[in-house]
Amino acid sequence: MYSYDSRTIQKGDVFLCLPGGEIHIQTALKNGASEVLSVTRSEMAKIAHSAYGNPSKTLTVIGVTGTNGKTTVTQLVNDVLNKVGFKSCVQGTITHQLTTPESLDTAKAMTTHLQNGGTHYVMEVSSHGIHQDRIKEIHFKVKLLTNITQDHLDYHGTFEAYQAVKLSFMANTPETISIMPEDFQKIDLGFTPHLKGRFNLDNLKASKAILLALGMSQEEIITHLSTSPPPPGRFETLSLGQPYTVIVDFAHTPDALENILTEAKLMADHDGGKVISVFGCGGNRDTGKRPKMGAISEKWSHTTIITSDNPRDENPQDIIADILNGIQSKLNAIVIEDRKDAINHAISMAAPHDVIVIAGKGHEKTQISRGISLPFSDQDTASQAIKNQLKRA
Repeated sequence: MYSYDSRTIQKGDVFLCLPGGEIHIQTALKNGASEVLSVTRSEMAKIAHSAYGNPSKTLTVIGVTGTNGKTTVTQLVNDVLNKVGFKSCVQGTITHQLTTPESLDTAKAMTTHLQNGGTHYVMEVSSHGIHQDRIKEIHFKVKLLTNITQDHLDYHGTFEAYQAVKLSFMANTPETISIMPEDFQKIDLGFTPHLKGRFNLDNLKASKAILLALGMSQEEIITHLSTSPPPPGRFETLSLGQPYTVIVDFAHTPDALENILTEAKLMADHDGGKVISVFGCGGNRDTGKRPKMGAISEKWSHTTIITSDNPRDENPQDIIADILNGIQSKLNAIVIEDRKDAINHAISMAAPHDVIVIAGKGHEKTQISRGISLPFSDQDTASQAIKNQLKRA
């Protein structure tokens, strides 16, 4: 078999040495590699899919790219496909460490799914995955672009470069149906949206567009899509009997944060409450979005609590300072570096009808700092804080 990771090499395997991986050749040989092939990622993709019999030619593969909404759309489509009797699986942010894994991992996963009777493979396609040729040699039946807003400029350099990468995935190819935002936004959903947030209307329409492209009937789609649950950590409401609303969301881009905060403000305004936001920005990532997210939170929140969100190798205070640069008035901005303390403080200050938005981590179960991943869940932390407050009431 093949492996690009020298640590997983077993006796007789072929080590695919990617650019920069030369320092691992000796480890691969020590672990029993029978051969070393120096390859690009594009070449690895050809080897991988050929070795596994080109599973994407047999499976119905759906690829969803875009800045926001990929996880929700892929999860909804996967849910409906399984409800109507297909055997579908989903690959993306929630299921894998990399949103779009290396080609060898995807080819292997597709083959395993096929061997288990799989019919459909629904995958999130990241800009990194496109640019690094991780999706080369995959035959997509349907491709969809949710939207393009600022993200990953630390990697792509400019928004124009990031946009070009996303659009390159959507280039027309034979036997592939490509769906753009202007295509699915025109669709009549056919039912009252059951997912909270106006942005989820687009996610539902995008999902319906994919299902229609796959040949499903309007009736089937309406019946099953109207009951499909949202993925964890996507506008997830924690309801434990408290007189205020707590929402956990993965929003970590300016556009995503504005989407959830504008929705939260509508909810709060309706009942006479206030919006309390808790968020940070990831370390070793696009620094340009930090002040923009600070400005967005100030605009739509009554109180902004700035905290840590996977600072990685950066000093958390430096990240917080970047966010504060976007906030004009510091009167309603509170800095609490420790994320648990920040969430606890938000819960402690909440009044009836307030809406607390805890943004940035969503489904994640760890906090990454100084090279160490420590267990951490926004949902668990907030839930415990709510329970403690209710006991004291």
